[in-house]
Amino acid sequence: MPDTKNPDLRLRLLDECLQRRQKVWTPALLLEAVAEKFWEAKGRKFSKSQFNLDLKALREEYNAPLAYTRDLGYHYTEPGFSILGSPLVQADTDVLRQALAALQQLQGLGLSDELHDLAQRVEGHLRAQPEAAPARQLISFEQVPDYAGARFVAPLYQAIRAQQVLVLRYRPFGAAEAWETTVQPYLLKQYNHRWFLVGQGSGRPGLSTYALDRIEALAPATGQLYLPPPADLAERFAHVVGVSVPTEASTPELVRLCFSAKRGPYIRTKPLHPSQQVLHETPETLEIGLGVVPTPELETLLLGFGEDVEVLAPGSLRERLGGRLLQAMEQYKPQI
Repeated sequence: MPDTKNPDLRLRLLDECLQRRQKVWTPALLLEAVAEKFWEAKGRKFSKSQFNLDLKALREEYNAPLAYTRDLGYHYTEPGFSILGSPLVQADTDVLRQALAALQQLQGLGLSDELHDLAQRVEGHLRAQPEAAPARQLISFEQVPDYAGARFVAPLYQAIRAQQVLVLRYRPFGAAEAWETTVQPYLLKQYNHRWFLVGQGSGRPGLSTYALDRIEALAPATGQLYLPPPADLAERFAHVVGVSVPTEASTPELVRLCFSAKRGPYIRTKPLHPSQQVLHETPETLEIGLGVVPTPELETLLLGFGEDVEVLAPGSLRERLGGRLLQAMEQYKPQI
């Protein structure tokens, strides 16, 4: 005898599946998915005939726009339809909660008040959804606690959006005093756990980079016309490691690096730059090429590999790193 004691549960399970439009719900796959969830919830099975009656109930009792085609399987012809009147289903809530947790980690840096409001609205909606068990955090971003520049992320983000020229009070490391400069703000960029502002500073040619932890104060600049960023701003950063902004005349070079065999697997699985390609490989070494503009950040990165890397080209980069390594060796000479 067909089980008719829990039609609401079975219909909800069907509805949840059909809202997952990325799947092709063949009759067998849909029946299997609903039966499995029904068994987990009630510890009972139901027949294929009951399954067909439930599909009919979706159409007739809930006016569901349910259709079946060979290519799409069972599907709703109206995206976002649900018999519960909500586009969020149980299968989605775990993913949304984890996405919300990730957003809230960015919120911790003071990204924007809008993000806080968005998080509040999404969390309020999710609390209305049933949850089988308390969700635990599955994704964690590495952040520097008490980062000095975090308080400026939000106002700089808002200034970039509003195309507002700023006056920065800026004090580089080692400077005796801070100085003021007018800046056209274009981009916030994070590198090596620190935030940087890329913009056009007054009286300085080309683009400049300002570390947020060296900004002492900022304020809107009055009576200043906002100048749009260079059209190739994103393209310039595509050819660098770090936050140093190349000039318009800078062109990428082929940086050839030879890594030891023990370091090779790490370089393969975590490329130093999107342009990375393997040039030559032996049992002892891995030679790669990067199409980049050499920057101080690239030099620092390569120095971190120590004896596991040799710069083969260009010669200028090889010479600079060799000189820096010789200076470092001086620090380790035996003291007499």
